[in-house]
Amino acid sequence: MEELRIREIVESILGEDLFLIKILIKGNIGNRKVLVFLDGDDGISIDQCSKVSRKIGAEIEAQDLMHEKYTLEVSSPGLDFPLVLGRQYRKNIGRELKVELLNGEKVEGKLIQANEGKISLNTKEGKKFFLHHEIKQSKVKISFK
Repeated sequence: MEELRIREIVESILGEDLFLIKILIKGNIGNRKVLVFLDGDDGISIDQCSKVSRKIGAEIEAQDLMHEKYTLEVSSPGLDFPLVLGRQYRKNIGRELKVELLNGEKVEGKLIQANEGKISLNTKEGKKFFLHHEIKQSKVKISFK
């Protein structure tokens, strides 16, 4: 219930340039941590996270949503966080991905296209297409060149 209400708050605050990736609520009553992961088509800055955090916190307090002590953290998901939205795939076109499919197959390749519902990778074996519902998880491959 809290997560749904917080999601509504976050989505009402965000502009067109930012989008919500995930909300996690961790910890026990009296020591809760609310984690809000955001991203943007052009990335997200610390300043943007800070501004959104203040607005979310003020709205949580105004609605008396959390009745116990909590900590609010607003950040970008980071490179090790799996891609979950089509919008994330689109912003990572041109980058190398590690994709794990639901059938256990693992594929690596350069993301060359991302449409609603599917992605295309350039792999060593050639061009491959995957539907989002076939993907268990995808991560940007970190390169230190």
